Amino acid sequence: MPALFLAFLAVVAVTPAPLEQLLASRPADSLPGPLARYEASQHGDAAADAALLLGRLHYARGEYRQAAADFARATPRFDAARRAEARYWAGLAWLGAGEVGQAHAAFDEAARSGSQRRAGALLGVAECWESERRPEKALEALLTLLAADPGEAGPAALEREAALAAQLVRPELARRARERLAEEYPRSMEALRAALAPATRAVRPAARVAAPVAPVAPPPPALQAPLTVQIGAFREPTVARGLAERARRAGFSPVRVPVLEDAGAALYAVRVGVYATAGDARSAGERLGRALGVAWRVVPAP
Repeated sequence: MPALFLAFLAVVAVTPAPLEQLLASRPADSLPGPLARYEASQHGDAAADAALLLGRLHYARGEYRQAAADFARATPRFDAARRAEARYWAGLAWLGAGEVGQAHAAFDEAARSGSQRRAGALLGVAECWESERRPEKALEALLTLLAADPGEAGPAALEREAALAAQLVRPELARRARERLAEEYPRSMEALRAALAPATRAVRPAARVAAPVAPVAPPPPALQAPLTVQIGAFREPTVARGLAERARRAGFSPVRVPVLEDAGAALYAVRVGVYATAGDARSAGERLGRALGVAWRVVPAP
Protein backbone atom coordinates (compact mmCIF):
# COMPACT_ATOMS: atom_id res chain seq x y z
CA MET A 1 0.00 0.00 0.00
CA PRO A 2 2.63 2.59 -1.00
CA ALA A 3 0.16 5.41 -1.72
CA LEU A 4 -1.30 5.13 1.75
CA PHE A 5 2.17 5.04 3.25
CA LEU A 6 3.13 8.25 1.42
CA ALA A 7 -0.05 9.90 2.67
CA PHE A 8 1.03 9.14 6.23
CA LEU A 9 4.43 10.71 5.69
CA ALA A 10 2.76 13.88 4.40
CA VAL A 11 0.73 14.42 7.58
CA VAL A 12 3.49 16.24 9.45
CA ALA A 13 6.11 18.63 8.15
CA VAL A 14 8.93 16.91 10.02
CA THR A 15 8.53 13.32 11.15
CA PRO A 16 10.72 12.27 14.10
CA ALA A 17 13.46 9.95 12.91
CA PRO A 18 12.42 6.90 15.01
CA LEU A 19 8.84 7.22 13.79
CA GLU A 20 9.97 7.63 10.19
CA GLN A 21 12.04 4.48 10.54
CA LEU A 22 9.02 2.63 11.93
CA LEU A 23 6.88 3.71 8.98
CA ALA A 24 9.55 2.76 6.47
CA SER A 25 10.04 -0.69 7.97
CA ARG A 26 6.48 -2.00 7.65
CA PRO A 27 3.60 -2.09 5.15
CA ALA A 28 0.80 0.33 6.02
CA ASP A 29 -1.76 -2.38 6.79
CA SER A 30 0.43 -3.79 9.60
CA LEU A 31 1.13 -0.44 11.31
CA PRO A 32 -1.68 -0.07 13.91
CA GLY A 33 -0.06 -2.21 16.60
CA PRO A 34 3.48 -0.79 16.28
CA LEU A 35 2.14 2.77 16.09
CA ALA A 36 0.06 2.28 19.24
CA ARG A 37 3.08 0.87 21.11
CA TYR A 38 5.26 3.73 19.87
CA GLU A 39 2.68 6.28 21.03
CA ALA A 40 2.50 4.67 24.49
CA SER A 41 6.29 4.84 24.85
CA GLN A 42 6.60 8.53 23.94
CA HIS A 43 5.57 11.93 25.28
CA GLY A 44 4.68 15.34 23.84
CA ASP A 45 4.98 15.88 20.10
CA ALA A 46 6.35 12.39 19.40
CA ALA A 47 3.32 10.72 20.98
CA ALA A 48 0.99 13.19 19.26
CA ASP A 49 2.58 12.49 15.86
CA ALA A 50 2.01 8.77 16.36
CA ALA A 51 -1.61 9.29 17.42
CA LEU A 52 -2.27 11.54 14.41
CA LEU A 53 -0.78 8.99 12.01
CA LEU A 54 -2.72 6.19 13.66
CA GLY A 55 -5.91 8.20 13.24
CA ARG A 56 -5.18 8.76 9.56
CA LEU A 57 -4.68 5.02 9.15
CA HIS A 58 -7.96 4.16 10.87
CA TYR A 59 -9.74 6.85 8.84
CA ALA A 60 -8.40 5.45 5.56
CA ARG A 61 -9.73 2.04 6.57
CA GLY A 62 -13.20 3.42 7.33
CA GLU A 63 -12.77 2.93 11.10
CA TYR A 64 -14.10 6.38 11.88
CA ARG A 65 -14.76 6.11 15.61
CA GLN A 66 -11.31 4.70 16.27
CA ALA A 67 -9.85 7.49 14.14
CA ALA A 68 -11.76 10.11 16.15
CA ALA A 69 -10.37 8.65 19.38
CA ASP A 70 -6.83 8.78 17.98
CA PHE A 71 -7.22 12.42 16.93
CA ALA A 72 -8.64 13.23 20.38
CA ARG A 73 -5.44 11.90 22.01
CA ALA A 74 -3.26 13.90 19.63
CA THR A 75 -5.07 17.21 20.07
CA PRO A 76 -4.00 18.32 23.59
CA ARG A 77 -0.36 17.39 22.99
CA PHE A 78 0.11 19.75 20.01
CA ASP A 79 0.67 23.49 19.88
CA ALA A 80 -2.18 25.68 18.59
CA ALA A 81 -1.36 25.35 14.87
CA ARG A 82 -1.11 21.58 14.87
CA ARG A 83 -4.01 21.23 17.27
CA ALA A 84 -6.18 22.65 14.49
CA GLU A 85 -4.90 19.92 12.15
CA ALA A 86 -5.93 17.23 14.62
CA ARG A 87 -9.34 18.83 15.21
CA TYR A 88 -9.94 19.13 11.45
CA TRP A 89 -9.28 15.41 11.03
CA ALA A 90 -11.48 14.66 14.03
CA GLY A 91 -14.27 16.53 12.26
CA LEU A 92 -13.84 14.36 9.16
CA ALA A 93 -13.83 11.21 11.28
CA TRP A 94 -16.97 12.16 13.22
CA LEU A 95 -18.69 13.09 9.96
CA GLY A 96 -17.75 9.68 8.57
CA ALA A 97 -19.24 8.06 11.69
CA GLY A 98 -22.49 9.99 11.20
CA GLU A 99 -22.00 12.04 14.38
CA VAL A 100 -22.77 15.46 12.93
CA GLY A 101 -22.82 17.25 16.29
CA GLN A 102 -19.33 16.02 17.19
CA ALA A 103 -18.08 16.85 13.71
CA HIS A 104 -19.56 20.34 13.95
CA ALA A 105 -17.77 21.04 17.23
CA ALA A 106 -14.42 19.83 15.86
CA PHE A 107 -14.71 21.83 12.64
CA ASP A 108 -15.74 24.94 14.60
CA GLU A 109 -12.61 24.74 16.74
CA ALA A 110 -10.35 24.20 13.73
CA ALA A 111 -12.00 27.10 11.88
CA ARG A 112 -11.43 29.50 14.80
CA SER A 113 -7.71 28.73 14.89
CA GLY A 114 -6.74 30.75 11.82
CA SER A 115 -4.51 27.86 10.66
CA GLN A 116 -4.09 26.60 7.10
CA ARG A 117 -6.99 24.23 7.80
CA ARG A 118 -9.42 27.14 8.38
CA ALA A 119 -10.95 27.05 4.89
CA GLY A 120 -11.46 23.29 4.89
CA ALA A 121 -12.88 23.44 8.41
CA LEU A 122 -15.39 26.15 7.42
CA LEU A 123 -16.45 23.98 4.50
CA GLY A 124 -16.98 21.19 7.03
CA VAL A 125 -19.01 23.55 9.23
CA ALA A 126 -21.22 24.38 6.23
CA GLU A 127 -21.74 20.68 5.48
CA CYS A 128 -22.75 20.09 9.10
CA TRP A 129 -25.26 22.95 8.99
CA GLU A 130 -26.74 21.47 5.81
CA SER A 131 -27.02 18.06 7.46
CA GLU A 132 -28.82 19.77 10.34
CA ARG A 133 -31.23 21.36 7.84
CA ARG A 134 -30.03 24.89 8.50
CA PRO A 135 -29.23 26.16 4.99
CA GLU A 136 -29.08 29.81 6.11
CA LYS A 137 -26.34 28.97 8.63
CA ALA A 138 -24.50 26.89 6.02
CA LEU A 139 -24.55 29.86 3.66
CA GLU A 140 -23.24 32.13 6.42
CA ALA A 141 -20.27 29.78 6.98
CA LEU A 142 -19.53 29.71 3.24
CA LEU A 143 -19.62 33.52 3.00
CA THR A 144 -17.13 33.70 5.88
CA LEU A 145 -14.89 31.19 4.10
CA LEU A 146 -15.04 33.05 0.79
CA ALA A 147 -14.40 36.47 2.32
CA ALA A 148 -10.71 35.45 2.58
CA ASP A 149 -8.54 33.26 0.36
CA PRO A 150 -10.41 29.92 0.21
CA GLY A 151 -7.50 27.98 -1.33
CA GLU A 152 -8.46 24.53 -2.61
CA ALA A 153 -11.84 24.82 -0.91
CA GLY A 154 -12.84 27.64 -3.28
CA PRO A 155 -14.60 25.75 -6.09
CA ALA A 156 -16.67 23.56 -3.77
CA ALA A 157 -17.52 26.53 -1.54
CA LEU A 158 -18.67 28.69 -4.45
CA GLU A 159 -20.76 25.89 -5.93
CA ARG A 160 -22.48 25.32 -2.58
CA GLU A 161 -22.94 29.08 -2.11
CA ALA A 162 -24.72 29.31 -5.46
CA ALA A 163 -26.95 26.32 -4.66
CA LEU A 164 -27.85 27.52 -1.18
CA ALA A 165 -28.45 31.09 -2.35
CA ALA A 166 -30.86 29.76 -4.99
CA GLN A 167 -32.57 27.58 -2.38
CA LEU A 168 -32.99 30.62 -0.10
CA VAL A 169 -34.30 32.75 -3.00
CA ARG A 170 -31.29 35.05 -3.21
CA PRO A 171 -30.76 35.03 -7.00
CA GLU A 172 -28.26 37.91 -7.09
CA LEU A 173 -25.97 36.19 -4.60
CA ALA A 174 -26.27 32.94 -6.57
CA ARG A 175 -25.39 34.76 -9.80
CA ARG A 176 -22.30 36.40 -8.25
CA ALA A 177 -21.11 33.05 -6.88
CA ARG A 178 -21.39 31.43 -10.32
CA GLU A 179 -19.56 34.35 -11.94
CA ARG A 180 -16.73 34.19 -9.41
CA LEU A 181 -16.51 30.42 -9.88
CA ALA A 182 -16.17 30.84 -13.64
CA GLU A 183 -13.62 33.64 -13.31
CA GLU A 184 -11.35 32.25 -10.58
CA TYR A 185 -11.64 28.49 -11.19
CA PRO A 186 -12.52 28.17 -14.90
CA ARG A 187 -11.10 24.65 -15.26
CA SER A 188 -12.79 23.15 -12.23
CA MET A 189 -15.60 20.61 -12.46
CA GLU A 190 -17.74 22.94 -10.37
CA ALA A 191 -17.34 25.75 -12.94
CA LEU A 192 -18.27 23.36 -15.75
CA ARG A 193 -21.45 22.32 -13.97
CA ALA A 194 -22.35 25.95 -13.28
CA ALA A 195 -21.79 26.84 -16.94
CA LEU A 196 -24.02 24.01 -18.14
CA ALA A 197 -26.91 24.77 -15.80
CA PRO A 198 -27.90 28.16 -17.35
CA ALA A 199 -27.53 26.68 -20.84
CA THR A 200 -30.01 23.98 -19.93
CA ARG A 201 -32.51 26.57 -18.73
CA ALA A 202 -31.97 28.75 -21.83
CA VAL A 203 -33.27 26.14 -24.27
CA ARG A 204 -36.80 26.39 -22.88
CA PRO A 205 -39.04 27.91 -25.59
CA ALA A 206 -40.46 31.37 -24.95
CA ALA A 207 -44.20 31.67 -24.48
CA ARG A 208 -46.01 32.46 -27.73
CA VAL A 209 -49.59 33.27 -28.73
CA ALA A 210 -50.15 30.52 -31.23
CA ALA A 211 -52.14 27.44 -31.85
CA PRO A 212 -51.33 24.66 -29.38
CA VAL A 213 -49.10 21.90 -30.63
CA ALA A 214 -48.83 18.34 -29.47
CA PRO A 215 -46.21 17.87 -26.72
CA VAL A 216 -43.05 16.08 -27.71
CA ALA A 217 -42.81 12.76 -25.95
CA PRO A 218 -39.64 12.18 -23.91
CA PRO A 219 -37.21 9.63 -25.27
CA PRO A 220 -37.76 6.10 -24.03
CA PRO A 221 -35.70 5.21 -20.95
CA ALA A 222 -33.45 2.95 -22.98
CA LEU A 223 -32.29 5.95 -25.03
CA GLN A 224 -31.58 8.25 -22.07
CA ALA A 225 -28.02 8.57 -20.82
CA PRO A 226 -27.47 6.53 -17.63
CA LEU A 227 -27.00 8.56 -14.47
CA THR A 228 -25.16 8.10 -11.18
CA VAL A 229 -25.10 9.89 -7.83
CA GLN A 230 -21.89 11.63 -6.77
CA ILE A 231 -21.51 12.04 -3.01
CA GLY A 232 -18.08 13.65 -2.89
CA ALA A 233 -14.89 14.56 -4.73
CA PHE A 234 -11.56 14.79 -2.92
CA ARG A 235 -7.90 15.56 -3.56
CA GLU A 236 -6.80 12.72 -1.28
CA PRO A 237 -7.63 9.19 -2.47
CA THR A 238 -7.76 7.84 1.09
CA VAL A 239 -10.61 10.21 1.94
CA ALA A 240 -12.56 9.16 -1.15
CA ARG A 241 -12.01 5.46 -0.51
CA GLY A 242 -13.08 5.89 3.10
CA LEU A 243 -16.38 7.45 2.04
CA ALA A 244 -16.85 4.75 -0.62
CA GLU A 245 -16.38 2.03 1.98
CA ARG A 246 -18.83 3.77 4.27
CA ALA A 247 -21.42 3.77 1.46
CA ARG A 248 -20.85 0.05 0.83
CA ARG A 249 -21.27 -0.74 4.51
CA ALA A 250 -24.56 1.16 4.46
CA GLY A 251 -25.77 -1.24 1.75
CA PHE A 252 -25.34 0.88 -1.39
CA SER A 253 -23.92 -0.56 -4.62
CA PRO A 254 -22.21 -0.35 -6.95
CA VAL A 255 -19.81 2.20 -5.47
CA ARG A 256 -16.95 3.52 -7.62
CA VAL A 257 -14.07 5.95 -7.12
CA PRO A 258 -13.20 7.27 -10.60
CA VAL A 259 -10.16 9.52 -10.99
CA LEU A 260 -11.01 12.85 -12.62
CA GLU A 261 -8.85 15.79 -13.67
CA ASP A 262 -9.40 19.17 -12.03
CA ALA A 263 -7.11 22.11 -12.85
CA GLY A 264 -4.37 19.69 -13.88
CA ALA A 265 -4.57 17.67 -10.65
CA ALA A 266 -6.20 14.35 -9.81
CA LEU A 267 -9.60 14.47 -8.13
CA TYR A 268 -11.12 11.31 -6.66
CA ALA A 269 -14.91 11.21 -6.97
CA VAL A 270 -17.23 8.86 -5.06
CA ARG A 271 -20.17 7.71 -7.21
CA VAL A 272 -22.99 5.34 -6.32
CA GLY A 273 -25.34 3.36 -8.55
CA VAL A 274 -26.41 3.57 -12.19
CA TYR A 275 -29.93 4.84 -12.93
CA ALA A 276 -32.01 5.09 -16.09
CA THR A 277 -34.02 8.14 -15.05
CA ALA A 278 -33.35 11.38 -13.19
CA GLY A 279 -36.18 10.56 -10.79
CA ASP A 280 -34.58 7.26 -9.79
CA ALA A 281 -31.20 8.97 -9.35
CA ARG A 282 -32.69 11.73 -7.20
CA SER A 283 -34.48 9.19 -5.01
CA ALA A 284 -31.18 7.35 -4.52
CA GLY A 285 -29.44 10.64 -3.73
CA GLU A 286 -32.01 11.44 -1.05
CA ARG A 287 -31.49 8.01 0.51
CA LEU A 288 -27.73 8.50 0.45
CA GLY A 289 -28.06 11.94 2.03
CA ARG A 290 -30.20 10.57 4.88
CA ALA A 291 -28.04 7.49 5.47
CA LEU A 292 -24.60 9.09 5.23
CA GLY A 293 -25.24 12.76 5.99
CA VAL A 294 -23.57 13.88 2.76
CA ALA A 295 -24.35 16.37 0.03
CA TRP A 296 -25.07 14.71 -3.33
CA ARG A 297 -25.66 15.52 -6.99
CA VAL A 298 -26.79 13.57 -10.04
CA VAL A 299 -24.17 13.30 -12.81
CA PRO A 300 -23.86 11.30 -16.05
CA ALA A 301 -22.58 7.78 -15.51
CA PRO A 302 -19.33 6.97 -17.33
